[in-house]
Amino acid sequence: MGCGLINLTNSMSFINRKAKQFENLKKLLCFSIFNFLPKTLSHLFRSQMVKEWLSIKYNNLIFLLLLFFPLLHFWGGERMFMKPVFLFIVGLFGMLFFSKEKLVSSTIVNPLIIHSFILLLLVQFYSKWNIQLFSCVFLLALFLFYKIALAFLTTNRNSITKVLITVYIIMIGVAISFYILSKKLSFLNFYPNESIFSILIASQLLFITPYLKKYNEDFVKNKRLAKLFIICYLLSCYCLLFYTKGRAGIIGFTTALCVLNYSYLKLKVGYIKGIIIASCLLLLVLNFKSNSSGGRLLIYKVITTQLEPKELITGIGYGKFKVKYNEYQAEYFSKESIDSTEALLASNTYYMFNDLLQFIVETGLIGLLILSILFIKFFVLFKRNYIYLREQPILHGAYLSIICIIISSLFSYPFQIMGILLHFLFCIAVIIHANKTEKSVQYPIFLQKTNLIIDRITLLSTALCLLFLGQESFKFYIKLNDAIRYSNTGFRKKAIQTYSKISANPVEDSDVLYNYADELAKVNKIDSALIVLRKSANYLNNDKSAILMASLLQEKGMLLEAEKHYKKAVFTNPKLFSNRAALFKFYYDTKQFEKAIYWGNSILKMPVKVPSKTITNIKTETRNLMAEIRKFQN
Repeated sequence: MGCGLINLTNSMSFINRKAKQFENLKKLLCFSIFNFLPKTLSHLFRSQMVKEWLSIKYNNLIFLLLLFFPLLHFWGGERMFMKPVFLFIVGLFGMLFFSKEKLVSSTIVNPLIIHSFILLLLVQFYSKWNIQLFSCVFLLALFLFYKIALAFLTTNRNSITKVLITVYIIMIGVAISFYILSKKLSFLNFYPNESIFSILIASQLLFITPYLKKYNEDFVKNKRLAKLFIICYLLSCYCLLFYTKGRAGIIGFTTALCVLNYSYLKLKVGYIKGIIIASCLLLLVLNFKSNSSGGRLLIYKVITTQLEPKELITGIGYGKFKVKYNEYQAEYFSKESIDSTEALLASNTYYMFNDLLQFIVETGLIGLLILSILFIKFFVLFKRNYIYLREQPILHGAYLSIICIIISSLFSYPFQIMGILLHFLFCIAVIIHANKTEKSVQYPIFLQKTNLIIDRITLLSTALCLLFLGQESFKFYIKLNDAIRYSNTGFRKKAIQTYSKISANPVEDSDVLYNYADELAKVNKIDSALIVLRKSANYLNNDKSAILMASLLQEKGMLLEAEKHYKKAVFTNPKLFSNRAALFKFYYDTKQFEKAIYWGNSILKMPVKVPSKTITNIKTETRNLMAEIRKFQN
């Protein structure tokens, strides 16, 4: 009994202690809530950065996340799904932004053009017209992104500067971190093209540079310390750009910096320093990856020698460079030595590495006129805004980014890359928004409302169209992924059935028809394979497709045509041993021994740029077959 009483007493004592501790904890929490927390929140909400973040609505925050989309272009894995994801996301954002009160309205002409184009797209999709319109869907998506960017900037006119700078700093930091870590950690699967990555990073760094410079000058009282900070920042930028090994980004970044410091460079001392620094950088860049420079010069040489006079005026067709150029290169090397130094630089080429010149080659005089008008408009706006750029760092950064991308496009292909195009269009939207003025002509209220309604209907229909086409293209790429998996695992029948279904889809992919023809060839359906492969010539034209065409024609007994395509493969990509080996084997199989000896010697004498087991096997097999040919001749 006594023990039970003691235990009860101990339990009550324990409960009392816990109750007192709980009471103390409650008092502490109340003190924190009613004293410490209000002060903390008060201090936090007095922060200008937090005020700006809180002033941005939910769908605007989603738009800021879209600015991270350029990074996804460099992510490894299933890159084929990037196109439908882009269409779907932009369409979704169009649905969110089309009802903005401050949405920028346009003239009646633009909605008519957009609606006509959407109608053509939908008619093509359902009627299976044999016209290549789907590639232009991305132009529609870029137009919608530009309109969304304008709506975003208009809605957040007075509360966006620090938010944008923060977003870009985070984006740059994430990109650089993954780029550096992916060198050591392969599982990150982040393998960007170095030239393109350098252009993206250079343009984004330039976007934030005017703000950092202004902030530094305004808040760092010690001028020497402020100058040292800017010098360290620029040196860090150059170290990073040289680490990426992207010359185009370095040249674009340097040119934009000259514009940033134009007022200093106008002075005699600044002018001399600028020339010295620019000359050193230019020499360093030109001696960096010299083989790549030689390859670009070869492209220019092929274009200037092979284009017909009519094509200089009319152009070869928008988006047709990747189809036409390899034909020009094959024609060029059919008359030139394929054992020369420049032949070793040749390869399958899909870009001219000069976007402006490529646009002119594709569109002719019309393209030259369009570019001239756009450049004049850009320089007029830049001259108008130059006086007060220092007070508007976002506008200044937009100009510098555009200058960087344009200069870089003379040495690479940034305008072919979706991520860089998004940044470029956002900068264009910043400039247009900054130069938007009230119209002198005041239209009746009825016409203003009608115009706004038409514009919103246009954006809504564009958004719905992109959502639909994004969904359809996503289904297309899922089926394409299935077809590739069936092919790799040996399920030929399933692969052919899947390719047959998606080959008639209006979604354009350069590899689908080639893969379909290859699968048909593997099951000996030669006639069907030839039909599909000839159709694929509208999308793909390289040494790989030429070799497949030649082998199919050889199977059909059309030896002259087969020989022509085997030669085309060699002249398209003369540095590949496998192309020459295929032509040599063709001559051996058809008992054309004199020609076989010529191409056999060509293989044996060809210098090996990068040793490999495949090349060793080709040379060994060639020697053995050459020995057999000599036996036949003796």
